[in-house]
Amino acid sequence: MENPKDFSYQLTACCGLLLGTFLLNFNKEVNAQGVCETNPESISSSCYVTPETYKVRIYEMGLCTSDPLAGTYEDGENIVTNNEIDESTCTPVLQSQSGSLVDISPGVVQSLAGENIRPPAGIYPYAYIKLSNTFGLKGTQKINNTTYYSSSDGTATTNAEDYVEWDEKIIDFEKGPQCEPLADNRLMAVSESFNTGVTGDLKAVLSHLSSGQYIGTSQADCGNSTKIFGSFSPTDPIDISDNTKGLQVTFTITDRGLSVIGEDTTVSRFSSGPFTPYFEAF
Repeated sequence: MENPKDFSYQLTACCGLLLGTFLLNFNKEVNAQGVCETNPESISSSCYVTPETYKVRIYEMGLCTSDPLAGTYEDGENIVTNNEIDESTCTPVLQSQSGSLVDISPGVVQSLAGENIRPPAGIYPYAYIKLSNTFGLKGTQKINNTTYYSSSDGTATTNAEDYVEWDEKIIDFEKGPQCEPLADNRLMAVSESFNTGVTGDLKAVLSHLSSGQYIGTSQADCGNSTKIFGSFSPTDPIDISDNTKGLQVTFTITDRGLSVIGEDTTVSRFSSGPFTPYFEAF
C-alpha cells in the first residue's frame, strides 16, 4: 500500500454529471424546483439557474459502510429526521480544521487544501461531506427582457453597478437565512432520491459543533446551525483498492446552483440552490 500522504484529491466544477442535490432552498413537498426559462414574460414561482459564483467551505469528506443519516428520509411528501448523525462506520479521506474555501463555479478546477487520508480498501456505499452553512453567491435572471442582478444581500436589482457577490447563511432549509416562526414548520433536513439518469440518494442535515462533534440541529434550536452534514448513496458504491491513488470529486451547479424567487413580472430575490457531488476513485 502506498503512503497515505500520496493519496490525493481533486475538485472540479462540471456541467455534465448530476447525481443528487443539496436542496438548500427546499420545501416540505419532495418536488424539486424546475430550471428557469431563459427570458420568460413572467415568473410565478421559484426556479433554478446557473450562478456566476458559488463558493463553499469544506471541512471534511469521507466514506461510510452504512448510512450516517439513516434517521433522515422521505415519507410521502414530507422529510422525516431524528437529527442524528452516526459516523461510527465512516472514515475521513480529507480533513481541514479551518475549512477549504472552494469556488465550484463551472469550469473551475482546483485542489482541496487539508490533510489527505487513505481509507482502507473496501466497498463504500456512502460518502459524506461536512461544510459551512454559508455560501458565496452571485447570479442573474432575465424576465421580459429585463436583467435582474443579485445585490449585496441577495435581493434583486436592475442596476448592474450593484451586481456583487453576497454571503447567504442557511439556518432553515424552509426559510434559508431565517427561522420559520412556527417551530414545527422549520426544515432542518432534506432528502431526495433520483431514479433516472445517474441515480442515487442524497440527504443533508443542518448541524453545529459540540465538543468537536457534528450534532444535528433540532427545530427548537434553529438559529444554532453553523454547518451542514450531507451523505450521498450512489447506485454504484465507491470501490477503493490498494492500487487506488486518489479521489476526484466533481461538483456541478449548472441549472441548479442559484434559486430565483419571482413575483409575476419581476425577481424579488436570489437564494442558494443545489450543488451536486460525485466521487470517483482513480
